[in-house]
Amino acid sequence: MSAKVDNLRGFTKRKRVINPKECQYDMKEDLRYIFDAYHEAVKLYNSETALTPVEYRVRNFDATYFNSKMMQCLGKAFGTDLKTGKYKRRFLYKDGYIVLFKKLDSKGMPMNIKTKLSKSIENQLEGNLFNDDEDGSSPIIFFGYSKSRFGEIIHPRIIYLDEGVVKWTITEDMIHVRKEMNINYVAPQQPVGGISIKATAIIKKKTE
Repeated sequence: MSAKVDNLRGFTKRKRVINPKECQYDMKEDLRYIFDAYHEAVKLYNSETALTPVEYRVRNFDATYFNSKMMQCLGKAFGTDLKTGKYKRRFLYKDGYIVLFKKLDSKGMPMNIKTKLSKSIENQLEGNLFNDDEDGSSPIIFFGYSKSRFGEIIHPRIIYLDEGVVKWTITEDMIHVRKEMNINYVAPQQPVGGISIKATAIIKKKTE
């Protein structure tokens, strides 16, 4: 353990999340909604930034614009659970978790300027880091993404940090719909106006 981590011993820690299954159980379908918001944000980002030529984009244009689109889509999905904290930091408070959103570096860590606040986050230290009415013991997780060498936004995942390192990760393929499905076959209709309509399947979700 590094000296920096040793220096943080004695501080009160937030609730520990031992493994990704615990988070998946707590947040259930809300994890899916976060990933859905990400995919919607990528589409908006790609279509809207295409209107601004690269030579006219200001510093941090891409990261700032995508973050704005992400907040827009999260707000649509989660409403008032998307909050604004200190220093205008946006975060999602849901199912007892604080969810932050960041681009990740080549080591899979959030791209932050190292400050007292970022060190507190990376070490899950208890306290009101974002606003005065938050639960200071709630675990902090990050929804992060990477960028390819071609500038594409890729590899979305949820990470949990403690002791300054990534303890576990949740990728999109780890999330499963927790409802059984009934697929009712609908026979193809007769062609109308020369256009044939293919057979379709109506998917109904059973309640748990």
